Amino acid sequence: MDKSSRRGVAWLASLGLVSFSIAMVAAGPSATAAASGHNPHAPNLKHAQPLAVNQLLNGEEDEAGGTDANLSALCQSLLGAPNPYANPAPNVDAITGDTVVSAGSQTGCAAAQNETTVAVNPANPRNLVAGSNDYRVFNTRESRNDGSGWAYTSMDGGRTWANIQLPHLTFQTGASGALSDMDSAGDPAIAFGPGNTVYYANIAFSRLNDGSAITVNASHDGGLTWGEPSIVQLDGADASGNPVPSDYFNDKEWVGVDPTSGAVYVTWTRFGPSGSPIVMSRSVDGGATWSARMPVSPATFTPGGVTPYDQGSFPLVGSDGALYVAYEGAVCKSLACDQPTDRDTVVVAKSVNGGASFVNTVVATDYDFPFNADIGNLSLTGENFRINSFPSMAIDPTNNRLYVTWADDRNGAYTASGQSTKTNGDVFVSTSGNGMQWQTPMRLGSGQDEVFPAVAAYNGRLAVSYYTRHYDAAGHGLDVAMNSGTGIGNLRNSSPARVTTQTSDPNVQFVGVGAVSGQILQGEFIGDYTAIAMGSDLIAHPTWTDFRGNPNLAGSTPNQEVYSQAVPVH
Repeated sequence: MDKSSRRGVAWLASLGLVSFSIAMVAAGPSATAAASGHNPHAPNLKHAQPLAVNQLLNGEEDEAGGTDANLSALCQSLLGAPNPYANPAPNVDAITGDTVVSAGSQTGCAAAQNETTVAVNPANPRNLVAGSNDYRVFNTRESRNDGSGWAYTSMDGGRTWANIQLPHLTFQTGASGALSDMDSAGDPAIAFGPGNTVYYANIAFSRLNDGSAITVNASHDGGLTWGEPSIVQLDGADASGNPVPSDYFNDKEWVGVDPTSGAVYVTWTRFGPSGSPIVMSRSVDGGATWSARMPVSPATFTPGGVTPYDQGSFPLVGSDGALYVAYEGAVCKSLACDQPTDRDTVVVAKSVNGGASFVNTVVATDYDFPFNADIGNLSLTGENFRINSFPSMAIDPTNNRLYVTWADDRNGAYTASGQSTKTNGDVFVSTSGNGMQWQTPMRLGSGQDEVFPAVAAYNGRLAVSYYTRHYDAAGHGLDVAMNSGTGIGNLRNSSPARVTTQTSDPNVQFVGVGAVSGQILQGEFIGDYTAIAMGSDLIAHPTWTDFRGNPNLAGSTPNQEVYSQAVPVH
C-alpha cells in the first residue's frame, strides 16, 4: 500500500494505499550519510526514528487515484485511441467488471489493480485465489476511488477468473463498527488451509485520522464466497469506528496456515514509538478469534543483533507445525545504527511452539537500492516507482525445504563517495532444510535490473519469477521472467524464461511531483511485490501487475491490471 510522506530524508514507503518500508525519519547526520550513499561492502542501511502516526501520515502524496486537477496520469493521454498492445495470450488478465475512475488525475482511465498475491488449493491444484490492491470502488468520504479488497478466484487452473468483493472491509463497502473508520484496504496476502478454506489478510486504514487495522476474511469453498472480516489488531479507532489518538500504525501483514492443524498465523510490522518490530497473532478457530499480539523479531535489542527496525514479513508453516517468518531487518552495534559494520539483512525467525518464542537467524546481508530524493523512496535508475528488498519465501510441502528470495543492488554502479550511477538489481535465492542453517545465496537473472521476486516449490521443483528490464533496449519497460527447475542446483543453471508476451510501460498510472525537481513524475507506484504459486500438478502461476490494460476488450486503454499465466515446471 502507499501513502508516502516527503519530509527530509523520510523512508516512509508504501501505500498505493499505505505501507511504510523500514523508516528513517530525520535521524541525524550519520543516518543521512548512510542513506545517501552505497558501497558493496557497506550496505545501504535504513533505520527508524519513529514519529507519531499523525505525523507520518500528514502531507502524504496522494497515491490512491489523485485528486489534484493540475496533474494528469499518462493513461489519460491514451484515452480514445486503440490499445497499442497485442492480444496478451497466453498471459491472462484476471480482472473482470472493472470500473472507470471518475475523479482526480486518472479520470477516465480504468481503475488500477496492483501488488499481487496468489495461492493454490493443496487439495485441488486447479483452484487458485489471487488478490491485489484494487481501486475500482469510489469512496464518497474521500471523493475518489480507493482500495476496497477483492479476491480473484479460478477453478480452471487460471484460465478464467471470477472477481469477488470482500464484504464490509472499508467505509465504501459498507463496513460497520471499527472498520467503518477505514477508507482503504490493501497489502493483500492469501493462504490456503485444509478443507478448501482460504484466508485473505489485509491492512485497513483511515485516510482522515490514525485508524489502522489488520483484518482477515475466510472462505470455505475455495474462494467463491467470503465471510465477514475479523479484526486481528486495531489502533486509532474504537469499536464503533470513532477515531481515537494513536502512536501506532499496523502495516505489511502476511498470512500462513498450518497444513495439518489449520492454525492461522498473521504477521505484520507495528510502527510505534519504539521502532517497527515484526509481531504476530494466531487463530485456532478458523480466524474467528485471535491471540494476543506476540513478538517475532527480538523483543529486546542485543548490541550487534537484530534491531526493532524491520519490515516485509512472510510467514509459512511446515507439515511438522514449525512456523517460519522471513523479513527484512537491520543488524546494528547500537540502536543508532551508525557504524560501518551495521547492515540490512534478510532474517528468518523459527518457532516450534506456535509462536510463543522464536529463534531469529540472519540469512544474508541485504544491499538495498539507492534512495531517490526526488521520488522520496528507493528506486531504480530512470524509473519513478518505489522499490524494496523485502523477502518472499516458499516451503516445499513434500519435504519441508525452505526457499527465500529477494532482490538487492550489491552489483550496482556507485562513485567513490557512494552515489549511485546505475542500479543493477539482482535476484538472490537461498535454501535451508531447517530454517536455521542457510546456503550461500545464489544469483539469478540477466545482469540487468531484476526486482520484486517471488518463489514457489513443490516435490523438488522450484520456480522464481520477477520483473526485469532485460527485454527493453531502452531499459525502461518491464517484463516478467522466471527461472525454474528441479532443485536449487538446476535453478542456478537455468536461463531466465520470458513470461510476458510484450514489454509494457510502468508509467501509465499514479502521477506526482518531484520533491527536488518539481517535475511531473509518472508511474510512482506499481505495488510493492509480485507473487507465484505452484501445486501438485507442478504448474507455476506467476501473478503480477501488468500495464497493458486488456487489449482484448473493446475500448480498453493501458492501465494497471493483474495478469497471470500457467507455466509447467519440469
